[in-house]
Order: sequence, then C-alpha cells, then structure tokens
Amino acid sequence: MIEQYEYRTDILTCIQDRMIYMIAHHCKVFFVRFDARLPEGYLHDGGNREISQLMKALKEFYAYQGVEMHYVWVREQVSSPVPHYHVVLLVNGSLIQNATGIWAKAQKLWSRITGGPNGLIHHCWPTRKGLSGIGGIMIRRPSGVATGPQLLLQQQEYNATWSAAQESAAYLAKTYSKGNAPHRVREYGASQL
Repeated sequence: MIEQYEYRTDILTCIQDRMIYMIAHHCKVFFVRFDARLPEGYLHDGGNREISQLMKALKEFYAYQGVEMHYVWVREQVSSPVPHYHVVLLVNGSLIQNATGIWAKAQKLWSRITGGPNGLIHHCWPTRKGLSGIGGIMIRRPSGVATGPQLLLQQQEYNATWSAAQESAAYLAKTYSKGNAPHRVREYGASQL
C-alpha cells in the first residue's frame, strides 16, 4: 500500500513511462532503488552536477556492458544545507538479477565524484514479503506462449511485482521535501526514452 503522502504526478508519470518502456523492450526488468547523500561539510554549489555525473557514469558503464538502463532521480532538501537524492534504476533483468553490483558501482562512482567516504549510497531494500533477497524487484512480463493456469499465475506475479515497484518508486514523487531547489535548478531528472 502506498504511504499517505501527496504526490507529484509529473514525477509519477516520468517513472511510469520508463517502466512501461523497459517492460515493452525486455521480458524481465530489474528495478533498483538507492539514496545518495553528499559528504558532511561538502561545498555544494546548489546545482545537480554530482547526481548528473553519477547517472551519466552509470549509464555509460552499463551501456559498455551491453545492459540497457533507464533512471529517474529526485532532489530533496528540508533543513540540511545540501540536498540528498533518491534514485530508481531500471535495467535489463535478463542480464542483471541482483542489486549488489549496482550499489557497489554507484558507491565507487559517488565517492570519486564527491570525494567522500563509502557509506553515502543507501541501499533501499524492497520491503514487500518475498522480494528482499535480491535487493530489487524483478518484473517479469507474462510469456507469450503461456496459457490457462500458467498464464494466470504469470499475470498475477507480474501484477504483484509491477505494483511493488510502483509503490517503491512513488516515494520519489512525494511533495514533502521538494520545492527548496534554487531558481532554475531541476528537482528531478531522467534518462531519455
């Protein structure tokens, strides 16, 4: 069940568009979330240079590996002098089935970009029962050859994992802690479709 926040529909739509695109192009899509924080005392210029560099580097890394990846990030800031970021990655689930390598790569890149220590990438484990073993959510499109009870079971699994991913992603769209970015600084960004 989605928590009781108010949500920005532009961010929800942005995430959903990428989920729909990926499941239309891949029979399995692996959904991963993480949060990125800046080091304590970091001299931040107010923009989103760091998260943009991270997303560019991750996209290039996975493209080189032959893995299609799409992403959405959001910027949040309440009382801290610097923002923090929430990120959703969608990768070809036929090639990647576990979040550990994704999180490790993100951590290595983020430390290099910010000059900060390890531990600034928070791993967002799925909380729904049965989904926590791989660090993300594997969304499997029902087989085109399945029929009868097998098709019904695949459709139920697809609907459950799709809903779990949407619930997890909805957190990025909450209105709380948004609206504090400087003028002309984006509060979210996404890969191009």
